[in-house]
Amino acid sequence: MKGYPKCIATKQDYINLLAMPEHKVQALTDLQTIYNTDDATVKRATTPIDPDDPQSDWNTEDIENPMPLWKQKGFMSRQDVADLITENGGEV
Repeated sequence: MKGYPKCIATKQDYINLLAMPEHKVQALTDLQTIYNTDDATVKRATTPIDPDDPQSDWNTEDIENPMPLWKQKGFMSRQDVADLITENGGEV
């Protein structure tokens, strides 16, 4: 591998990058970004504001995000991300 990867898909990718001294700082920064991302809730469209105009805006409601970023990367929880950061010398 040449340089830091453009796409990091899984938790194991982060673990591998943290083991490489040349990529550890960037991996910790990326993990901190995942940890800080506030995506616990998302908006879901429910009904059109104007039922006669299908191009109009929609009423929305906030729901729990079924796939937050930490889950997409394969972590079990946000705390799992925090643990990996602190285990490798980072601060949460």
